[in-house]
Amino acid sequence: MHCHTTVSDGCLSPAEIKDVYKKMGYSIVAYSDHELIRDHSDLNDEEFLAITASEFSIDDTKPSFVLPSREGINEWNARKVIHLGVYSKDPHNTFHPATDNTLFDMWWRAQGRDIGEIECDGYHREYTIESINEMVQKLNEAGFLVQLNHPNWSLNDMNDYLNIKGLWSLEILNYATERLTGAEYCPYIYDHMVRSGMHSLFCNMGDDNHNSGGSLRESFGGSTFIGAESLEYGQIMNALEKGGFYCASGKNPPKINALYVEDNVIKIDCSPATDVIVTGLGRSYCPYQAEGEEITHAEFLLEPKDVMFRITVRDKHGNNAHTHYYNVEDFYEEVSK
Repeated sequence: MHCHTTVSDGCLSPAEIKDVYKKMGYSIVAYSDHELIRDHSDLNDEEFLAITASEFSIDDTKPSFVLPSREGINEWNARKVIHLGVYSKDPHNTFHPATDNTLFDMWWRAQGRDIGEIECDGYHREYTIESINEMVQKLNEAGFLVQLNHPNWSLNDMNDYLNIKGLWSLEILNYATERLTGAEYCPYIYDHMVRSGMHSLFCNMGDDNHNSGGSLRESFGGSTFIGAESLEYGQIMNALEKGGFYCASGKNPPKINALYVEDNVIKIDCSPATDVIVTGLGRSYCPYQAEGEEITHAEFLLEPKDVMFRITVRDKHGNNAHTHYYNVEDFYEEVSK
């Protein structure tokens, strides 16, 4: 869901990305190159689908906090950014909301890169909540799902992410920046956002794989499992839009094979795990932990007072599979039917 190629600042071509990800068992890659949205439908086959995507940024023009005074320190390290992962519901839709105030756009042009003509509605980006929300709104209206990427690396705080409207998902693991900083696995930020009232927000994971030098060290760390009947663009995007997916970390990630309710009991079938955890919207955590052998099934009583819940499955390697938050009422309605 977060991939860079030689179209922007990645080191592998789109075709090379397809090849290495297919070899690892992936069926889908969202090609989200910086500031440039490209239709890669020519890569599609019966076993592979390219999602038309991009990563758009809004950069602050001044530091948001004071760094210690040292000669040669780079003040950009204290500037906030907003990076939005955008995913087109139509594979041929390459709408671009803006071309100004972006480091990447200026860099591509300065390097003489042939980025072609960009259709733009003249929107001017500024690092204000009003401008960020305007950009998200334009992208939603143009037919895109919009995700907030790597909030910690971006120096985002609660005043930023709690006030963004119209988001589809939050990136709770950015594999590249997690390896770089150790601080980009952030399901707690997802909890903050849902508690603040963003009850329809989903969560996701991505690689952010620039892979400098041609290595694959930033690949295969954050993946998405999508529930769809076929590998068809409309079905995949419909499942993503409605939350028919979960995300997981690791090159051999834990899997959630089934999540269902019987007699007001949540039941989870999963790959071998050490922990299965239900996290409620309030101060509610219900762990189901293995004692001795690993577990492949867990059950929890579903109570109306829990309001909302999400599931985490953790394996012995410390990898995690995450669902988004569900409304308890939806499950009770299903039971009553």
